[in-house]
Amino acid sequence: MKNNLFRRLFLMSVFIGMLSNPLFSQLDDLGTFMSFGSNTEKLLKAYIRPYTNALGTDLSSGWYNTAKPHKLGGFDVTFTLNTTIVPTADRSFNPNGLGLEGITSSSNSSPTAMGKNKPGAELTYTENIGGNDVTLAQFELPKGTGLSFAPAPMIQGAVGLIKGTEIMGRFTPKLKLGSGSEFGLWGVGLKHSIKQWIPALKRIPVLHLSVMGGYTSLNAETALNFMPSHYGSYIDYVGVQDSYFADQMMNLEISSFTSNLLISANLPVVCFYGGVGFASTKTTMALKGNYPVPTYNTTENRTEITKASSVTDPVDMEIKHKSGSTTDPRYNVGMRLKFAVITIHFDYTYANYSVATAGLGISFR
Repeated sequence: MKNNLFRRLFLMSVFIGMLSNPLFSQLDDLGTFMSFGSNTEKLLKAYIRPYTNALGTDLSSGWYNTAKPHKLGGFDVTFTLNTTIVPTADRSFNPNGLGLEGITSSSNSSPTAMGKNKPGAELTYTENIGGNDVTLAQFELPKGTGLSFAPAPMIQGAVGLIKGTEIMGRFTPKLKLGSGSEFGLWGVGLKHSIKQWIPALKRIPVLHLSVMGGYTSLNAETALNFMPSHYGSYIDYVGVQDSYFADQMMNLEISSFTSNLLISANLPVVCFYGGVGFASTKTTMALKGNYPVPTYNTTENRTEITKASSVTDPVDMEIKHKSGSTTDPRYNVGMRLKFAVITIHFDYTYANYSVATAGLGISFR
């Protein structure tokens, strides 16, 4: 039985890796945003925000499949897959609505990271130099990944303590996804039964009421590859080789805290459960390394790239939801089946970004 369980977990991990691979590999085009001067952060946020929102929602989900804590010494180990669905409205954005300076766009719509796998809008970046408009860069924005959902697999465990309390933990080791991309996460949480403090509820054996809180931290990074040659032949690069730009890296850190009131009806084989609460997420993103940025040489009347015009570690920013909020309410409902010590559960969480969760595990006491 255990061999079959872990074989299933392995196959699920492989499947998740196949889904995540195109998403991470698509992100190696993020260096393109460095072409647009002071507009970089506005464009980068508009493109990447749905992806970071989706991952943040994944981190706040999947913490429970019952409101009933384990007895003292009881425990469970569960493979959990959270999959956040990105709303249609967040699968594209309007470059012309971002208040960009010196940029014209070929279209009012361009895919976000979670949008269609098709070329983005073509942007032209110009500066007025000596009374003349000089084109410094012209690029298509990156394609979307073609995925409108973001999966996050993790192993989670819980151990029962005294007084109807259990401690929970979750972990995903560093998973390599594509060339130069990886992500991992960890988290800790607590669940406490409040049924024991309410005399009327103590008389209903199948009904359980608890509160829980959980914190999860994720770190992801992917290698970037934005070289001077990407600008095309009309830009010269002087005294600088591609090797100078070989250390480009995107680093993403997301932390999420969630707190929920849980209720469940625990029957012999099936458990119906639900929760209501909130999730608070913080996301920071940094671009590390050296990036080529063009400048206009007025002496020689040409656009060129030099070490002096290039930038190092250009972006270190916080990414919030489009509404500007980092805290969102969440409502959850689900069902768990238990056969001896094997558990299977499914639930759905309605929030700003909704998420579906599935899990397979073993549980004692």
